Amino acid sequence: MSIQEARAATEQYLPGLIAELKHQGLMQLEHAEPAQLCQLFRRSNAAGLLIPQQYGGLGASPRDTINVLRAVGSLCPSLAVMMTMHHHTIATIVQLGGIIPAAEDLLRSIANNQLLLASAFAEGKPGSPIFNSSLKASAVDGGFVLRGTKKPCTMSHDMDVIVAGVACTDTGGVDHQGFAVIFAEGANITREPFWKTPILRATDSNALIFNDVFVPDEMVLLAEGANAEEIEASAQEASISGLCWFQLMVGASYLGAASALVELLVCKRGVQDTHLAQLAIELEGAHQALLGTAGTLEQRQEADAGLYSQALCSRFSVQAAIERASNLAVELLGGMSFIESEQVSYLLAASRAIGFHPISRTAAAPTLADFLRNTGSTVDAPEPAHV
Repeated sequence: MSIQEARAATEQYLPGLIAELKHQGLMQLEHAEPAQLCQLFRRSNAAGLLIPQQYGGLGASPRDTINVLRAVGSLCPSLAVMMTMHHHTIATIVQLGGIIPAAEDLLRSIANNQLLLASAFAEGKPGSPIFNSSLKASAVDGGFVLRGTKKPCTMSHDMDVIVAGVACTDTGGVDHQGFAVIFAEGANITREPFWKTPILRATDSNALIFNDVFVPDEMVLLAEGANAEEIEASAQEASISGLCWFQLMVGASYLGAASALVELLVCKRGVQDTHLAQLAIELEGAHQALLGTAGTLEQRQEADAGLYSQALCSRFSVQAAIERASNLAVELLGGMSFIESEQVSYLLAASRAIGFHPISRTAAAPTLADFLRNTGSTVDAPEPAHV
């Protein structure tokens, strides 16, 4: 199984992490305090996984990152979700390195000090685009003041840096979208409880209230002024790249949870080969879909709308495979396993959370429909058959 290859890749980049996760056990980790998982995140030197080696990071490729997240997701889904939020944000910052003056120094600091990043982009609402923001930025001397709420926000109490989507209204009443990098220590940010379900509670996904939080100019990127078009194009490119990474990472993390369910079944006696074959098709087909799109992202270096559509197709294909595989695995494990083992019901519920991450299927529909139309328009229509 490629889950074993995924764990081998994880051992290569993050030595000892797999052994520690196995030693502690899935349910102990999922019931742990979020601070414990954050400590494990830092201790494994995983904060710099995607950061290029020139900035002190490990320089993992998109394909290797997919493997790591699937492996971690099979042993601790909450940690995989934390890593997804951190690493897709890193991917966006890497793309912004040439246009945010402080980005390169930030990447070095993350890699050297194992700083953890929270992603403050999309709200958890059906149909919400990922970069829509409820944070408003107002210009002041030397920078901007941020007001608003982000919920949910993973690692809400233990992250070190927040990368947020912001909106700033100019004197003419025109809104400008952008990014802001906020260091959590000393910032006037209030945390409020938000996550009520026990599933994935260890991710510490709660509400952040920004109370006139000051951010210096060099930590903000807004598409305004004389270079507005150039900045907007660069920010859009970085956004699309981050979105591609996010869809692939989400797919890999939750595929890991489904893989853990199937592993429980593989250990059970008497399971028919036909059922195991079907599960192999679902899991390995999904994994290969993620690796294929990740390979394309790696080759191109830059993402465009077409690649984003491919990433969305891969994510929703994987999402469907997760549903089918987890349903079949739980059915074959049987009612007594469901009743007696908290792990079975937990993994089933956790695997379903992939459907709540942006972008929603409804919001993605116009993009994917246009992608199919444009792809189809390049193919000559077949000649009518003559009978």
